[in-house]
Amino acid sequence: MTKKLLVVFLSLAVTVAISLPSFAKDTIAGKVEAVDRDENKITINGNEYLLSKKAAQVKVNIGDMVRATVEGNRVKELFLLQ
Repeated sequence: MTKKLLVVFLSLAVTVAISLPSFAKDTIAGKVEAVDRDENKITINGNEYLLSKKAAQVKVNIGDMVRATVEGNRVKELFLLQ
Protein backbone atom coordinates (compact mmCIF):
# COMPACT_ATOMS: atom_id res chain seq x y z
CA MET A 1 0.00 0.00 0.00
CA THR A 2 2.77 2.47 0.86
CA LYS A 3 4.57 1.65 -2.39
CA LYS A 4 1.43 2.51 -4.35
CA LEU A 5 1.07 5.81 -2.50
CA LEU A 6 4.73 6.60 -3.12
CA VAL A 7 4.30 5.94 -6.84
CA VAL A 8 1.21 8.17 -6.96
CA PHE A 9 2.95 11.01 -5.14
CA LEU A 10 6.07 10.74 -7.29
CA SER A 11 3.94 10.77 -10.44
CA LEU A 12 2.11 13.85 -9.22
CA ALA A 13 5.38 15.58 -8.35
CA VAL A 14 6.83 14.90 -11.81
CA THR A 15 3.65 16.15 -13.50
CA VAL A 16 3.70 19.38 -11.50
CA ALA A 17 7.42 19.90 -12.14
CA ILE A 18 6.92 19.49 -15.88
CA SER A 19 3.94 21.85 -16.06
CA LEU A 20 5.35 24.66 -13.88
CA PRO A 21 7.27 26.42 -16.68
CA SER A 22 4.04 26.79 -18.64
CA PHE A 23 2.62 28.94 -15.82
CA ALA A 24 5.58 31.30 -15.67
CA LYS A 25 4.86 34.93 -16.59
CA ASP A 26 7.28 36.73 -18.81
CA THR A 27 7.41 40.07 -20.57
CA ILE A 28 8.69 40.18 -24.12
CA ALA A 29 9.17 42.97 -26.61
CA GLY A 30 9.68 42.68 -30.32
CA LYS A 31 8.41 42.90 -33.86
CA VAL A 32 5.12 41.38 -35.00
CA GLU A 33 5.92 38.97 -37.84
CA ALA A 34 2.46 37.46 -38.37
CA VAL A 35 -1.10 37.90 -37.11
CA ASP A 36 -3.88 35.34 -37.57
CA ARG A 37 -7.04 36.99 -36.28
CA ASP A 38 -9.24 33.97 -37.10
CA GLU A 39 -7.11 31.64 -34.96
CA ASN A 40 -6.15 34.33 -32.39
CA LYS A 41 -2.43 33.75 -32.96
CA ILE A 42 0.48 36.14 -33.24
CA THR A 43 4.14 35.65 -34.09
CA ILE A 44 6.59 37.91 -32.26
CA ASN A 45 10.34 37.58 -32.89
CA GLY A 46 9.81 34.18 -34.54
CA ASN A 47 7.76 32.71 -31.68
CA GLU A 48 4.07 31.93 -32.14
CA TYR A 49 1.65 32.64 -29.30
CA LEU A 50 -2.06 32.31 -28.68
CA LEU A 51 -3.88 35.54 -27.84
CA SER A 52 -6.15 35.97 -24.84
CA LYS A 53 -9.47 37.72 -25.49
CA LYS A 54 -8.03 40.93 -24.03
CA ALA A 55 -4.87 40.78 -26.14
CA ALA A 56 -6.85 39.96 -29.30
CA GLN A 57 -8.67 43.29 -29.00
CA VAL A 58 -5.44 45.23 -29.58
CA LYS A 59 -5.15 46.12 -33.27
CA VAL A 60 -1.62 45.31 -34.42
CA ASN A 61 -0.17 44.83 -37.87
CA ILE A 62 2.85 43.04 -39.26
CA GLY A 63 5.93 45.13 -38.56
CA ASP A 64 4.55 46.80 -35.41
CA MET A 65 6.72 46.85 -32.31
CA VAL A 66 4.91 45.43 -29.27
CA ARG A 67 5.39 44.51 -25.63
CA ALA A 68 3.52 41.46 -24.35
CA THR A 69 2.92 39.72 -21.05
CA VAL A 70 3.15 36.00 -21.74
CA GLU A 71 2.11 33.00 -19.64
CA GLY A 72 3.26 29.76 -21.19
CA ASN A 73 2.42 30.16 -24.88
CA ARG A 74 -0.47 32.63 -24.38
CA VAL A 75 -0.23 36.42 -24.63
CA LYS A 76 -2.26 37.80 -21.71
CA GLU A 77 -1.65 41.51 -22.41
CA LEU A 78 -0.43 43.21 -25.55
CA PHE A 79 0.79 46.80 -25.88
CA LEU A 80 1.64 48.63 -29.09
CA LEU A 81 4.94 50.52 -28.81
CA GLN A 82 5.57 53.77 -30.66
